[in-house]
Amino acid sequence: MKKTESRISLKSVIASSLVLGAVLAMPAEATTLRIASQHAPDQYASEVLRQIKVDLESAGVDLKIKLYPAGQLGSGEQLIGETVRGSIDIVHSFVYSHKDPVLEINSLPYLVSNYDEMEKVFSPGSNFYGIFDQRMDKMGLKLLGVTAEGFIGVMSSSMPDNYQTTGPKGQNIRVWSAQSAKLGTQDMGYNTTTIDWGDAFPAIQQGVVDGMIGATPEATYTTFKEAIKNYVPYNAFVENYAYYASKKTWEKKLNEEQRKVITEVFAKAAAGFVEWSRENDAAYLKKLEESGVKVLPLTDAERSSIAKEVRAKTWPKLEERLGKDILDEVISDL
Repeated sequence: MKKTESRISLKSVIASSLVLGAVLAMPAEATTLRIASQHAPDQYASEVLRQIKVDLESAGVDLKIKLYPAGQLGSGEQLIGETVRGSIDIVHSFVYSHKDPVLEINSLPYLVSNYDEMEKVFSPGSNFYGIFDQRMDKMGLKLLGVTAEGFIGVMSSSMPDNYQTTGPKGQNIRVWSAQSAKLGTQDMGYNTTTIDWGDAFPAIQQGVVDGMIGATPEATYTTFKEAIKNYVPYNAFVENYAYYASKKTWEKKLNEEQRKVITEVFAKAAAGFVEWSRENDAAYLKKLEESGVKVLPLTDAERSSIAKEVRAKTWPKLEERLGKDILDEVISDL
């Protein structure tokens, strides 16, 4: 009897060892991240995001990425809410200020006016970046990088007056909903009407407005060139988006090694945008001219003078909304 029991015990030990060995030999299940963006699949930012997917999945830290481009998971405002809740893990989108007015610093007129300033201000280490990081953290979001995707000018279907100064332009143009954008555009000498991006093209074609502000040379060429005759490269605003993650994902879903890889991959991706913007803006200004749109020239001195006047007029008007201390910190970056 004892001999039989010994055989049974030995078999049990062997069986348990085999099961344990099989479990230990199984590969760890990869962590799946849902990454949403606002860019169309054929845009440069989507190309970068596809490379990010490759880099993350090949890093050897058990990450699997699912991409949802072109607003598939909602508008920019919706993406913020879903990411705070943790239903979306990482986003590449414009950061709207509907949850925190201070985030409107990304729409300050003449926050920067050249590519060197663009690189400095939109990179880690600047006061702007630090403020943006802190405010997003309070909302439940982890900032992974800011992507500066080109300068914004004014397009129009007719010739503006005094386009080289802040004098009255004799035009009413579309502007987006940010208060800083409205005030800055008005201080540039334009009358403004708030119109959604999707309604801007027919509004220009039908003469509801004379033009619009809110598009880079690339977006002007690809979307609006048939409706306009002129483009002024004011460099008044920067088309900027952000990579950000859900803090719920960051703290509960990812391990330290995964967080390190994600931080490095997104920082590298964000850092490449300024040089791309420099080249892309120049290329599309040329394409606009070739398509028959007149690019109205501005000298560096004229653009600098406009920038100084707009900062002096507009920024003080935003002190109550954004805070004088915030604006002073941002100014010290320049």
